[in-house]
Amino acid sequence: MDKGVFIAFEGLDGSGKTTQMNALRDKLLKRKIKCRDEREPSDGIIGLIARGAIKKKISISAHAMALLFAADRYEHVINDIKPYIDKGVHVLTDRFLFSNFAYQGLTSSFEDLYNYNKETIELLMPDLTIFVDVDPRVSLNRIGVSRVGKELYDRKGEGVRSNFLVAFEKMKEIQGTNNILVVNGNQPEEVVTDEIWKAVEPLFLGKKAR
Repeated sequence: MDKGVFIAFEGLDGSGKTTQMNALRDKLLKRKIKCRDEREPSDGIIGLIARGAIKKKISISAHAMALLFAADRYEHVINDIKPYIDKGVHVLTDRFLFSNFAYQGLTSSFEDLYNYNKETIELLMPDLTIFVDVDPRVSLNRIGVSRVGKELYDRKGEGVRSNFLVAFEKMKEIQGTNNILVVNGNQPEEVVTDEIWKAVEPLFLGKKAR
């Protein structure tokens, strides 16, 4: 049995990454290609704690946050993502490893974050990571319209975006491959959707509906 394709969507809050993940999921389902969507932090116990910290409902130190996200990711891969991939089901996730590097990279070094995630990295990495890149000012305006309440990383878009780009280059050096697709998220939504589909369609060619 062929394994499923694993694609991660990354970007700033308000970048449109969730919208684009949903658009890809819908395209696959319309073609009777079985897939499922996930998100991080996950809906597991550790993920719910992380969400509480992001929404400022609970207070956790920066170091503990970095460890918490890594632990949630490991559990997420073991319990949800990898079992489906192994069954031949395609998995799309709203955030994965690079969000850890980008957001917790504001207070932790890349090297430390890599070590926290090393077991997960060795276990499973996305076949493709899609980074929906937008101007941090644009993303801030978007979340200002749609979000109720403040979150932990609001107004830190410049640093987060920079950390994403640095992490892409460092992982490329470590892995020797570049499976990152950077898409201009400042374009109209449908243009971004078409650009992503053209890039990912080859990954699904020959994949039969399961």
